[in-house]
Amino acid sequence: MSAVLIVICVILYWDTTRWPAVPASLAQNAPPTVFPRLLIGSIVVMALALPFERIIKRRSGDELDIGGEKRPRPVVFITAALMTLAVYFMPVLGVVPVMVAATALLPLLWGERRYGLIAAFAVGLPTAVAVLFAVGLKVNLAFGLTGALFR
Repeated sequence: MSAVLIVICVILYWDTTRWPAVPASLAQNAPPTVFPRLLIGSIVVMALALPFERIIKRRSGDELDIGGEKRPRPVVFITAALMTLAVYFMPVLGVVPVMVAATALLPLLWGERRYGLIAAFAVGLPTAVAVLFAVGLKVNLAFGLTGALFR
């Protein structure tokens, strides 16, 4: 499994080398490739640690209770499909409505039934993220139908 993750990370890292350079007049602190590369590097470090996890656990007297004997539940694939749709619709609808929909639908899909808490989460998290990135960090969230809200 680690090797598969590392191969995927190598391909994704290589893809970031093909991104066009940002002109110096538009650059803000770090270029757009920095965050994806940091994330990819973090995944590689964790993937390199995976083979040693069982050994470390055994030495501490614990045993991992995972072995792949159970198949993933259907909710795993539904979650993946929902997140794929979110990525697809974000350029069309915009960041905020897609985040609101995802933060409302995912807890429902996973079995949460405290509707007030879901509503607060579905409004609060996207609002906090939008304010942090658009106002605090000056990241351009102006795309999709709701892009005008952040101009």
